[in-house]
Formats: sequence, C-alpha cells, structure tokens
Amino acid sequence: MLDLSGNNLEGPIPSSIFQLKRLSLLQLSRNRFNGTIKLDRIRSLPNLQTFVLSHNNLSVVDDQDVSSSFPMMSNLLLASCKLDAFPSFLRNQSNLLDLDLSSNQIEGIIPNWIWKFDLLISLNLSNNFLTGMEGPFLNLHSNLFLLDLHGNKLQGAAPIFTKNIAYLDYSNNNFSSFIPADIGNQIPNIVMLYLSNNSFHGEIHESFCNMTFLRLLDLSDNRFNGEIPKCLASRSISLKVLSLAGNELSGHVPNTFTTSCSIRFLDLNGNLLHGTIPKSLTNCQNLQVLNLGKNQLLDTFPCFLKNILTLRVMILRSNKFHGHIECPSIVTGNWEMLQILDIASNNFSGLLPSSLLRSWKALMLDEDEDRSRFGHLSFGLFDNINVIQVFSNVDKSKLAKLVAMVPLSEVNHFVTHVMEGVFGIGRYEDSVTIVNKGQQMKLVKILIAFTSLDFSYNNFEGPIPEELMSFKALHALNLSHNSFSGHIPSTLGNLRNLESLDLSMNSLRGEIPTELASLSFLSIMNLSYNHLVGRIPTGTQIQSFGADSFMGNEGLCGPPLTQDCGGGEGEGPSPQPSSKRSSIDWSLLSVELGFTFGFGIIIMPLILWKRWRLWYSKKVEDVLYKIVPQLDFVYERRGGKRYRSLRWKPY
Repeated sequence: MLDLSGNNLEGPIPSSIFQLKRLSLLQLSRNRFNGTIKLDRIRSLPNLQTFVLSHNNLSVVDDQDVSSSFPMMSNLLLASCKLDAFPSFLRNQSNLLDLDLSSNQIEGIIPNWIWKFDLLISLNLSNNFLTGMEGPFLNLHSNLFLLDLHGNKLQGAAPIFTKNIAYLDYSNNNFSSFIPADIGNQIPNIVMLYLSNNSFHGEIHESFCNMTFLRLLDLSDNRFNGEIPKCLASRSISLKVLSLAGNELSGHVPNTFTTSCSIRFLDLNGNLLHGTIPKSLTNCQNLQVLNLGKNQLLDTFPCFLKNILTLRVMILRSNKFHGHIECPSIVTGNWEMLQILDIASNNFSGLLPSSLLRSWKALMLDEDEDRSRFGHLSFGLFDNINVIQVFSNVDKSKLAKLVAMVPLSEVNHFVTHVMEGVFGIGRYEDSVTIVNKGQQMKLVKILIAFTSLDFSYNNFEGPIPEELMSFKALHALNLSHNSFSGHIPSTLGNLRNLESLDLSMNSLRGEIPTELASLSFLSIMNLSYNHLVGRIPTGTQIQSFGADSFMGNEGLCGPPLTQDCGGGEGEGPSPQPSSKRSSIDWSLLSVELGFTFGFGIIIMPLILWKRWRLWYSKKVEDVLYKIVPQLDFVYERRGGKRYRSLRWKPY
C-alpha cells in the first residue's frame, strides 16, 4: 500500500511508482501533481485494487484500449482529472465497488452498461457535461447505495431504478418529472435526497412521507405548487433538514409538528405561503435555522419561538408581519443562541424593546473571548439511525472493502464512517440568503461566528437603543428606512467587528460620533437622508466612503463632501456669499423647462407658419361654435375674398 494523499507534492508522478508490482492500493489524491498520465500505466500493476488520483492538476488520458490486461479494481477515483470521456477499460471491470469520475469534462450520455455492475455501491459522476441517461432501467437490480449526478445537464424524467439507494443527488440539472411518480415508495431506505434546482413541477407527492429513514429532503428551486403535505411535518421524527424554498407552494405552513420533531433546518423561503407561523413549531426543540422569508405570512412577531433555545438563524423578511416586537414577560426562553435575525420589509412598528435585545446573549460575545464560535453550522444526520436496517439489502462485506480492512463485527459503526467520513455526506452544511453590505448574499455555509441584524423597511421609531451597542460580535447592522430619531450613540465604537452599517432614511440628528472612525473593519456605511449636522469625523475609515454615504444631510460638511466647513471644530457649512445664497431647485426647474419646451412645440409652428395658424383658428372656431350657443358665424368679403368670423348673436 502506498498512500501519499493530502500533501503538497508537485511535479509529474514518478514513473518508478508503476514498477511496484505488488501494489494493491495507490492513493495520490489532493496534491499538486501535474502533467499528463496515461491510464495504461496501471497495466504494470496486476494486483492493484484501489487507484486514487483525484484533485490534482493532472490530465489523465485514456488510450481507448479495451484489452483485458488491466487489473481488476475495486475502487477507482479519478475526480478532477480532465477526463473528456468514460475510460474504455471500465466495461470489463466487474469488481468495481466505488467509481468517482466527478468534476471532469465528460459529455454526452451516461452509458447503460455502467448501471449493470453487480458489485457497484458508490457512483459519482457529478459536475460534468452529461445530457442524458441511456436506458432501459427495468430489472437492473442495482446495488447502488450512493448515486451523485448533480451539476450536469440531465433533463426529462429522472429514473429511480434501485431500492437500495441511501444517498441520491440529482440537484442542479434540468429534470422535470420522476419515473415512477411515487418516488417515496420506490426508495424506502433513502437517507439523503437532493432534488434542488431542477424543473420538477406539480404537487409534492405524499409518498415522500413514506421514506422511513429520511434525514434530509431538499426540493428547493423547482416549480412545485399546491400545499405542503401535512405528513412532512407530522413525520418529522427522523427528518432533520427540510428545504422547500424557491417554489410556488401555497396554503398554510402545516401545524402538525409533533413533540418528537427532529428538524434542525427548515427553509420555506420564496413561496406563496400565507397564514401564521404554526405554534406546533415549538415542538422542534433542535431547530437551528428557520427561514420563512419572501412569503405572504400575516402575523405578529413570533415571541413563542423563544422557547426554541437552539435557534441561531431566523429570517422573516418580505412578509406581512405587523405590530410591536416586544414579547410579554410570560413568554419563557431567551434566544441565547440567536446570531442572524432578518425581519426587514414588513410592517413592524414601535420601539425596539430593551428587554428583547438583552436576551440575545450570543451577539454580546466577543470573538477574541470565544474562539469556539469559529467554524460552520452543520448538522449530524446519522445519529440515532439504525444503519443495519437502512442497508439491510447491501452485502456488508462489500462495504468493508471500500476502505482499509474493517472487521465485519463493527460494520454498524463502519457504515456511518463510510457515509460521514469517506464520502463526506453525513453532515449537512446549510445555506441561507441574506442582505448584507447592501447586496443580496447567499451564505452557502453559515459561519457560526457570522452575525447580522436587519430591521430595515419597517416603521420602527424612537432612539437607537443603547443595548444594540453591546453586541460586540455583530458584523452587519441595518436599521435603514424606518423612523428612528435622536442621536447616533457614541458607544457605536464598541462594535469592533462591525463590517456593514446602514442607518439611512431615518430622522437621526446631531453630529456623527467620532468613535465611528475607529471601526477598522467597517467596509460599508450609509448615513444618508437624515438630519445630521457638523463636520464629518476625520479618519482613515471614514474618508474611504463616497459622498453618497452622507448625502441628504444638509448640515454635514467636510470630506468626502464638497461642502466646506467653517473655521471652528464641529461647525456646520460656512455661509455662502449673498450672490450665491439662493440655491437652484433643479427638480422644479426641470419641470418648468419641460413644460416650456412642450408648450413651445405647439406654439412655435403657429407663430412661424401661416397655414398652421389658419388651420388652428378654423378648428378653434368650430369647437367654440358647438359649445357656446350665443356664438354664430358671420361671412364677409374683403379685397375680393370671402372670410368667416365668429360674432356674438344680437338679442
């Protein structure tokens, strides 16, 4: 066995390696090897069973020789090897257990023969340019328990042809339907099912609820419609991750979450859901991420969710929530873990309650004081799972051959190890979309240390609470488009980790506190359209922002604004000379100029062209004759010509 994986080795692979005739395992993955290597080099290793070249900078070339002189391998991993076709010698590899050809440049159809390997357990063809799957799929009796085809161009109907499958990833393709439609009855042992970012449509089939061991279900970014099956909530005893975001689902969020609910990640963002947040959601005591944004929910602030002590992320933006966000004292819990709260674009009003802000303990922890906060949110999916039942139809001896020798007596632990460690699929690292630094941002992996508060586009009023200034861990704060008044607290300098601050479109007054210049991580700041006055504090960070961060505050002066300050420190703009004292209202002037120009288009031809004047006069006279009964036409002759004119009728 020769395992050099996971180092920084570079250059070409030495040809002397292929002279080690007794090698049964050769792993060179995750290095910096480069150059070109021909697959026929492994002919010289007759005992080779495991060959791993993945994730280098190699170009692997297939010589298209289907000779039987290749060794019979169990594990072949050639991810990121710039392959442009399926290696031809694979047709004769009857002992394959694990095949990984992901992240290559393979085009065309997945050949039918690849499904006929009797021993194949794991197949990864993700991130290629595959467009179809060759059938037929009937009576294949595949032993696959892991199939990953995500990130291709597959379209049409998605076939389900193996009942043993435990991990299935069809995401990021263009599938539109299932064969057969009752997918849940076809793969009862599925544990993780990714179908996101396709073109699936119609209602969510209730057979999804028949998947006994299902831990993760991701149907996001499709065109599913209708209501959410109530059984998905009531059968949440095993389900830990449920993502239905980015569809066209309507109706209510099911109020059928049971006391045995295990959900840790619930994403229903971007649908057409209405009604209220179900009270039974408090039964999900392990919930960490709740995303209900961009729906039509009509409700008050969900104080009852304080009972979920594990909640870290709550997104309610772009709904119809209303009222105050103060929670009555009878509500227990304190949201100690909350790190991201987004309630923007609703109809919340009133003051930001001090008691509520003081309960968000996680935002008060300084990163320098709590190094354990670094890392990503992730959810173990295989805890408390009976792997023997899940893989009851899979030969355990085959599983044991996927890695180094493992005693069959420990196969229960080993299967979990294979799923979590070898394939890296036992833990789910979630993603949510938030608005940060003025732009919509998708957090593909939520950092435990990342914190954000977004109260924008509501009707909050009163002073900015001093309690906000104790959130030392805060990275992004957005209070814009509200009715906050009073001064900007000087204690804003306590937020040493702040990267984005938006206080625009409020009624804040007074001077900008000098402490703002000490926030060294601040990269986005917007104080525009308030009633701020005085000199903009000088400091490296403040002067890096453009004038648009301060516009709409007539009393501000100093760089980066062009408005000059007076001689004294903190003074407002210096008075202008009397000849320039009156400023021009360009918006009013533009209206006047537009009216003048439009009016001129009509009047100028009447002044300059006689024919237009005569035509215009005739039309006006005809209109007046019809609407004013006292007027009548009188005909006269002057200079040999006959003229018509209007005259008032004599009584």
